[in-house]
Amino acid sequence: MMKKKAKSMGLFASLLALTVVGVTSVAEKAISAQSSPRNRAVSATADGRAGGRVVDDGGIVPAARDYVGFMYTSTNAKPGNAIIAMGRARDGSLVELPSSPFATGGDGVAVGDFDTQWSLRMVGDYLLAVNAEGKPTNGSIAVFRVNRDDGSLFRIDQNPATPAMDNMDSRGMRAASITSSVAGGKTWVVVANMHSYPNHQGVPAKAVGTVESSPLRNLAVFTMDPTTGVLKFSSIGTTYKSGVNGGPTTVEFNPSGTKLAVSTWGVPHFMAPKPDSALQKASRLYVYNFADGKMTQTGMFEEAGIFGSIGPSWSPNGKFIYLSNFNLHSSKDVNDLTVHDGTTGAKVQNFATGGTNDEACGTLVSLDKQKLFVANFAQNVVSVVDINSDNRLSQSLKPNFFARRGVPMHDTKDMYETPGGHLYVLGAYPSHSAASGSLTEQTAPCVSMT
Repeated sequence: MMKKKAKSMGLFASLLALTVVGVTSVAEKAISAQSSPRNRAVSATADGRAGGRVVDDGGIVPAARDYVGFMYTSTNAKPGNAIIAMGRARDGSLVELPSSPFATGGDGVAVGDFDTQWSLRMVGDYLLAVNAEGKPTNGSIAVFRVNRDDGSLFRIDQNPATPAMDNMDSRGMRAASITSSVAGGKTWVVVANMHSYPNHQGVPAKAVGTVESSPLRNLAVFTMDPTTGVLKFSSIGTTYKSGVNGGPTTVEFNPSGTKLAVSTWGVPHFMAPKPDSALQKASRLYVYNFADGKMTQTGMFEEAGIFGSIGPSWSPNGKFIYLSNFNLHSSKDVNDLTVHDGTTGAKVQNFATGGTNDEACGTLVSLDKQKLFVANFAQNVVSVVDINSDNRLSQSLKPNFFARRGVPMHDTKDMYETPGGHLYVLGAYPSHSAASGSLTEQTAPCVSMT
């Protein structure tokens, strides 16, 4: 049953559409029992009244105490990237918070989809967000302290020695993805700097961007002080200087924090019924050991016909990497989703997740570790596969994908699951919307699904 939404949720959809930007990622923060504002007076209005705030369409904006958690996404706007903050109700519905949006102090890339995962990341009590566009060259990382009571964000100055409010230099161009792990008493943060987005589009093919050699295409390693939220640069873990196989799209620690999986973009050819393999350059999957801030490569996968690898997720037991591949040659149609050895990177399984050129974009392991969700950009479907006891994959549903209805093609991007059985799916490109639920959708910019 769909619940009437307050006007502020319509503002969320309009805001993203108005700025004509892509949503980069989504992160969620649950309110802990210790910090729950259940017994406190919570102001939800400028005049200090507690309780729900009535809006002029008859809907109710819940007070912060009515939320079971908060969800965040970014506008990716240029100029002025910002974080949209939403309260998550027990039924899964979302309402933009009165204090939202929160400026990141940097810029996004403004136009075009953003092919990456984890451009926002919760690290303890802090939300880290990429600013992909450089000022003037390198990207940056904004760090916010999350207020567990009301979901508001407070940006942390990354250089208190200067009078200005500073973000952390990402040490590369087009900051794209963030991962973190705690080991040896340190909180490690690794940032993937993609550098650029070369590709070919349409028929006849039009080149968009060029492959340029640059050391600013890299992985940058930082430590973070968990008490202050201040990042400290440690080293450049590795570079992808030539750019022939593209820059890193996503970086992800394994469950134990001892390994990293990194996917690269390659040079795809999309918006074409049959991509031209002569124009494409294969993407790659790299696997590294990680210890005390140092990276050592243990494996690499590359296969002709597979391009635009975006979404690596580690299997629950850490033995495999699940990888979504955005752009495929017609001879590789059953490689939308591939499974790789977690040490060598060797491909051990492959699957189709929808129709031809459905552009698999993101992956997400379910909270119960029993399912893998795959977001498909072109056809706006979410595919579901089973995680077996050995953590290899299998398909039990036929068909095994669920369509988002009432939205334009080429829209589905990021996903996030919360306790209570809700899977949130972002329409990040034309629709600028979010939907939640158990894969049975109803229509509206942001809805609860049954």
